[in-house]
Amino acid sequence: MNKIIELDDYEYEIFKNFSKKLNPATRHDYLSKIIAFKEFIDDKELLYVDKEDCQKFIDNVKENYAKSTSEKIYSYLHSFYNFLMKEEYIEVNPFRYVEKPEVTRIKTKDDVLSIQEINQLVDSIYKLTIRDRAIIVFLVTTGCLLNEVVSLKWKDLMVDEKDNHYVRLGKKRKERIVKLHPYCFKLLEDYRNYSGLSEVIMPTEDFVFTTQKSNSITDRNVRLIVRKALDNAGLCQYSAKDFRHSYAAIALRLGANESDIKKQLGWSDKYYAIRYKYVLNFVDSESIDYMMQKENLTLNNK
Repeated sequence: MNKIIELDDYEYEIFKNFSKKLNPATRHDYLSKIIAFKEFIDDKELLYVDKEDCQKFIDNVKENYAKSTSEKIYSYLHSFYNFLMKEEYIEVNPFRYVEKPEVTRIKTKDDVLSIQEINQLVDSIYKLTIRDRAIIVFLVTTGCLLNEVVSLKWKDLMVDEKDNHYVRLGKKRKERIVKLHPYCFKLLEDYRNYSGLSEVIMPTEDFVFTTQKSNSITDRNVRLIVRKALDNAGLCQYSAKDFRHSYAAIALRLGANESDIKKQLGWSDKYYAIRYKYVLNFVDSESIDYMMQKENLTLNNK
C-alpha cells in the first residue's frame, strides 16, 4: 500500500500562516501542489530541500503536465518558498536556481480553427441535441469563456428597437454587451421551445443551459459537449479554448480594431492581440461578419 504523504504539524502551521489571505479554492490548490512536491522528495522536510530536489521535481512535472500547468506548479512553489525566506525559516529560496517553465502566449495554427474548419464543425452539429447545438454556436459566435456559458441567465439576453439581439457577458470590469448572431438567437428560441418554456423570454434569474438533474450546467458538461462536437466534425485536435482563440484571430484577420476585440472578449489589454500575429493568414480571408447563411452557418464568400 502506498504511503499517504501529508504535511507534518509544524509545516502545516507554516502553511496556514502563508495561506491565510487566500480564498478556499486557491488555498486547496496550493496545498495539493506542496504535498505533491513533498511526496516527490520522499517525505523530506520542506525546510531542508535543496536546488537539486527542486530541479528534479520541476523536470518531472514538465514531463507529465502541460506547459501551462508546469508553469503554475512552479509559481506556486516559488511563492511558498519566498514566504519561507521572508519569514526567515530558510535563508535562500531553492527554486530561484530552477528555470521557470515558460508558456509562450503566441498562438499558432494549432490553437485556432480556420473558417473552413468552423464551417465543418457547424455542418456536423445536427448530430447534437438542441441544447448542445445552441452551446456550440454560442461559443463560436461570441468568443466567450466557458464559465460565461455556464453562468448565462435569461435576464442576460436583450433586444433593441430594431430587433437586434444582445447578451450580457462577464462580471464587474469584464462585463460587456455582445451582439448575438440571428442564427444563435434562433437556436436559443428553439431550445426554449423544446424545454417547454414560454415563447417570450423573460428577464429571470434562471440559468439558460440546464441538465435533467440540475438547473445549471458545469464547465465539465460544456467541455464534454465541445469534445463530442469536435469529434463528430473530425476536428479532435482542437479543444474548447480554441473557439475563443479562433474568434479573435479571424476577427483580426478581417481588420477588426484591437480595441473592439478587447471589448468583445473582455481582454484586460488590447495588446493581447499580438499573440495572434502568426496565424492571421491561416484562418483565411473570408468575411466572418456574415458568419452564417440562415440555417447552416456556412460562411459567405466575399
